[in-house]
Amino acid sequence: MTERLTTQDWIDFAMTTLARDGADALKADILARKLGVSRGSFYWHFTDLGDFHARVIEHWRQTTTEAIIADIERHESRERRLEALLRRAFAHGAALEVRMRAWADANPLAARAVAEVDRRRRDYLEQLLAEAGVAPTVAAARAQLLYWTYLGAALSRTRTPAERVERIVAELKLLALGGRAQNAAAAPTKRARANREIKLP
Repeated sequence: MTERLTTQDWIDFAMTTLARDGADALKADILARKLGVSRGSFYWHFTDLGDFHARVIEHWRQTTTEAIIADIERHESRERRLEALLRRAFAHGAALEVRMRAWADANPLAARAVAEVDRRRRDYLEQLLAEAGVAPTVAAARAQLLYWTYLGAALSRTRTPAERVERIVAELKLLALGGRAQNAAAAPTKRARANREIKLP
């Protein structure tokens, strides 16, 4: 069994363990016992616990941010990209996000990664809005509001029914794109009309 486990096997299992049990469970003896292998397998792939944690954190960064952005970029329409990103954010469980942020409170490497991911995600949201025609200063503010909304939903630890997710995505998209700078005077009226048409339960 020891020979069969790869470096990626350990990292993938660590991600699952982090989401379920938190960072305190990311120790060689705990993980080896759960996997049914000796600690020697762990040290075959990683120099020490710090090396292991660094690779887990980097994997989190890649899978929860860079890989998602790459997938979103496949959509040709800018508005479809925003819609796909919002749906991805609110339709999936956020246990791993919550656990990583709790880990960041006690681990400087995790804290730095979380800060960098936050900045990367906000910048990408701002880019999507600017490309869709929202004025730069307005795009920055709206990107921050959208990201705070996502974090609030994640930290609430609640699962949102699919139908409600669709309504939330439609409303957030409306708020993000509905009041562009060149249409500032007409935007409140359009938003008011849309709010009557799309109501959250």
